[in-house]
Amino acid sequence: MDEDTRFMMQRAPVCRFGPDRRLTAVTGVLAFVAAAAAVLSPDGPGRVLFGGAAALLLAYAVTDLLFWPRLTASADGLVIRTPQVRARIDWSDVESVRAEGRNRLGLRSVTLEVDAGDTLAVFSRRALGADPEAVAGLIAAMDPRPPR
Repeated sequence: MDEDTRFMMQRAPVCRFGPDRRLTAVTGVLAFVAAAAAVLSPDGPGRVLFGGAAALLLAYAVTDLLFWPRLTASADGLVIRTPQVRARIDWSDVESVRAEGRNRLGLRSVTLEVDAGDTLAVFSRRALGADPEAVAGLIAAMDPRPPR
């Protein structure tokens, strides 16, 4: 392997998408605030409410830390790391990567869907830390296969 080929292999682009770490930090701080409020609350229902909020916020923060990045795209393919799906997918196995928008109750939500045969992974804006439509464009640009 010549020097230029080795340099190009080392410099292959990789895109990683995961929850915004600032949001994860704020979620962790809020979990501790809610836990402190549960301990200091003078009434029983308040303790239960704050305790539930603390548990939920802590679960979000821990999940964000354990499963970061949620989606990685490289010349080799895609790597998905979520609580439900853990997969390494070659480009030849990827059927589609698309941003899907839905309107419900007057609100628009956009998700990124990765379809690879038996594997279907759906990512929200929060899970990706970026706009799903922009992520779909970046992943399409990284796909080495000819456009369909």
